[in-house]
Amino acid sequence: MIVNTDLLLSYGASVKEVAKGEVIYQEGEAALFYFQLVKGRVKWMHVDEEGREFIHDIVEAGEPFGEGPLFDGDLYDATAVAEASSTLIRLKLPLFQQLLDDHPDIHFAFTRLLSRQLHFKLLLVKMLANCNPEYRLTTLLGYLVQHKKNVCFTCNKLLLTRKQLAGMVGLRIETVIRTMKQLEQKELLSINKGKVYISNMT
Repeated sequence: MIVNTDLLLSYGASVKEVAKGEVIYQEGEAALFYFQLVKGRVKWMHVDEEGREFIHDIVEAGEPFGEGPLFDGDLYDATAVAEASSTLIRLKLPLFQQLLDDHPDIHFAFTRLLSRQLHFKLLLVKMLANCNPEYRLTTLLGYLVQHKKNVCFTCNKLLLTRKQLAGMVGLRIETVIRTMKQLEQKELLSINKGKVYISNMT
């Protein structure tokens, strides 16, 4: 968690419940709030001209989302959609800026976060430039395991669906399913009752 919930509330943040499938903000809108997920999951994505969905991130509880434009005054460059019934906390931009001024340690935590996000974006660009489905999938899964994101800490169960994976690596769902079976044969992951467990991919 980047910012303690009680601290956000003390600066005037509000709690908002959103239903599965509800749009939290749209690509191209002005960034007026800092958002942090309390529970549930949020998909950060955009849809191209042909209607294909590309997922930039699946946000987990405790994580912020859409914070980039708060620092440069730009518009949201992707759309945030609730992947499940979710609770989020939001703080108006001027109050968020005041919080950062008052707490330099939190400001530095966002610097680290934005640096990690930039690293991930560069990884995605490199991954998408490679046409090999196995390379794309193993690159993403290796990153998720290394950073303990969208993966169960204790059992290494993948917390993403095949559809979500397909949206993140730019492949058809059928290609993802076929590639995962190939990775299972190579003992890089195991599939049990439809659940995927990652191994030997750090």
